[in-house]
Amino acid sequence: MRVVVAGGSGLIGRALVSSLAADEHDVVVLTRRPQRVAAQLPQGVRIVGWDPAAPSPDLPLLLANATAVVNLCGASVGRWPWTGRRRQALRDSRLQPTHALVDAIAALPPSEWPAALLNASGSDFYEGRDEQPATEQTPPTGTFLARLCSEWEGAARRAEELDVRVVLLRPSLVLAPRAPALERLALPVRLLLGGRLGSGRQWVSWIALEDAVGLLRRAIVGWDIDGPLNLVAPGQVRQSEFVGLLARVLRRPARLPMPAWLVRLVLGRQSTLVLGSRRVAPAKALASSYQFRMTDLEVALRNALGRPA
Repeated sequence: MRVVVAGGSGLIGRALVSSLAADEHDVVVLTRRPQRVAAQLPQGVRIVGWDPAAPSPDLPLLLANATAVVNLCGASVGRWPWTGRRRQALRDSRLQPTHALVDAIAALPPSEWPAALLNASGSDFYEGRDEQPATEQTPPTGTFLARLCSEWEGAARRAEELDVRVVLLRPSLVLAPRAPALERLALPVRLLLGGRLGSGRQWVSWIALEDAVGLLRRAIVGWDIDGPLNLVAPGQVRQSEFVGLLARVLRRPARLPMPAWLVRLVLGRQSTLVLGSRRVAPAKALASSYQFRMTDLEVALRNALGRPA
């Protein structure tokens, strides 16, 4: 296979590229920081510098006849306060690469179009849909992140007009060593400040990194998979249960609840990242007979945090 990955320096991107390279597939990574990324990825991976805001005229040639183009670009939603400028940066970091890739595909003759475009999105698409686990058929909510996901997916769906199979990746919380989101959740517990956040009844959906990569690889070659694809393990837990398991794994207490008003005071608009509820089911993954490697949350947390039983 020949796979082009944009955003190959992130958590999922690095793992996907390493997995493909280990199986001796031809992998091209598009990145803004080629020298830095080259040190993080296996030898043999072709690293190409690019600027999504001003893509090179050679970009279509890099995408020609690819088995798949995988777009994982997007600035982190958790690092900085959501000022107006930051919100625009989050939007630009997602839409500019997506538009650039779809435009490059459109510039090719039909005989050279990639077979598939896998484009990142997020499980924030479903925030607050708690009546039952959200499947790929569940409509979006009206939050900022849900609207951002919808716009992002709309930009990717333009490739469907070119008869390119489009898969919209909606990952949940990814559990892996040094995963930024998991480290932020674990820090208060490590400092003996852990406990439920708000009511603690909000749902948390998660996936082990190895299954996130496994589902991506399944989608790259799976002609039976198109449209939205939830990257989430079977079974969801309440936030209070999640932090309880986290405390058990880290051998720390978790008895300091933080009321919702205080979370909102500290985090502002970003409080939705921990107070928001995401109850998501892997309906399409299960329908495709994908076999999850990690379905036990405590085991997944132990593997991610290096705390064997």
